[in-house]
Amino acid sequence: MISIICVYNNDKILNECLKESLQLQKQIEYETIFVDSRKYKFHSAAEALNYAGNLANGEYLIFLHQDIVLVDNTLSEIYDYCKNNQFGIMGVAGAKYDYGEIVDYSKIVHGLKKKNASTNYDFRGPLQVDTLDECLLVIPREVFHRYKFTEYYNTWHLYGTEYCLKMKNVNQKILVVPVYLWHKSSGASLNLNYFDAIKALAKEYKNKTKIIVTLFGGWPTNCILINLKCFYRKIRFKVKGI
Repeated sequence: MISIICVYNNDKILNECLKESLQLQKQIEYETIFVDSRKYKFHSAAEALNYAGNLANGEYLIFLHQDIVLVDNTLSEIYDYCKNNQFGIMGVAGAKYDYGEIVDYSKIVHGLKKKNASTNYDFRGPLQVDTLDECLLVIPREVFHRYKFTEYYNTWHLYGTEYCLKMKNVNQKILVVPVYLWHKSSGASLNLNYFDAIKALAKEYKNKTKIIVTLFGGWPTNCILINLKCFYRKIRFKVKGI
């Protein structure tokens, strides 16, 4: 059995996207854990997901966003990848640092126009990567019981990136798999809090890695460099919104 875990804040989106598409799933046993973030005083995504994950009984915990639309074989396909691979965390969109460049991989589509999330959508998986998109994350129950999401900062950003860093440091694989689904969000989730969160994450991991790989680029952990980059990106965000 697998556990479907979603911390949500919009009943309409949850019902029309995730819940409705869950009813289409075939040949898979699952439980659902839905936590309304409006009813709890969570300070971060990490706190919320740790709370929800501790309620799970499944062999694999699937953390996903409220605006995910699954096709009828999505869960069974993910489960097959789980059973045939050893890993610390798995996702459907990810990126790796490759010869000085960040290369992303994903078969999913996003936004109302269903655009490909990555130009590298026709890949054979699973592939080992450095980071994963948080729209859908899979963690084996035994791994989650040993390693929780770290509440390093009051933010709803980068909890997946932090978990990937944690897995890399304990020699657990980070996998991206070619599973199709529709993430109705455009993926444009940046805000000013993101830059404060990445600085806090850089401080947390400065002695373990020189660069933090994200779907929004690479971020140095050197104190001077990360502060300069975040200062520039905050100005750019205020001016251009990116």
